[in-house]
Amino acid sequence: MDTIKAIGLRKSVRSYLPKSVEAEIINQLVRAGNSAPKVGFFHTSVIENPEVLKEINEEALVQYKNSGDKLLMGRAALEGYQPLYGAPVFFLFSAPFANPLKEATTSCAVTCITIAATSLGLGSCYIHSALQGIKGNSQLMGKIGIPFGLTPICGVVVGYSAEDSLPPYRSTEENVNYCR
Repeated sequence: MDTIKAIGLRKSVRSYLPKSVEAEIINQLVRAGNSAPKVGFFHTSVIENPEVLKEINEEALVQYKNSGDKLLMGRAALEGYQPLYGAPVFFLFSAPFANPLKEATTSCAVTCITIAATSLGLGSCYIHSALQGIKGNSQLMGKIGIPFGLTPICGVVVGYSAEDSLPPYRSTEENVNYCR
């Protein structure tokens, strides 16, 4: 699939089939993330271990329930809700807290992975709020393998979509102006 087509078809997928993603595809996605524009260092943790994914979901739900945020509390109250949406792979990006561009840098890596995933026939979804269950949890950070001194910034889940493949609606005119 060409890049422009993949960009147009990419959408956030929040339901995945219980099917593993092949190692070669994961390696391609890692290369895509590492090809992103970046300022400073970031680290990628590729999490496939079902027990660790379950623990991340559980820890995030605890944080959601106690957050005081109506949206997060509402999601946590939904029966069966999983912050990682049941995806079999979670790419977690960490960076030094002192890097003033850590969010931009890691988000560029996520974007490259989402486009590459779409081109390879996979679904993906940007992940941010679920990191609340990881940040400050040194035991979980150790299980994941986050190097000392780095903090989780953002992530992306990837897997085979259980949703229909209708392309997302995106207007190209409502939020654009041209100064020619």
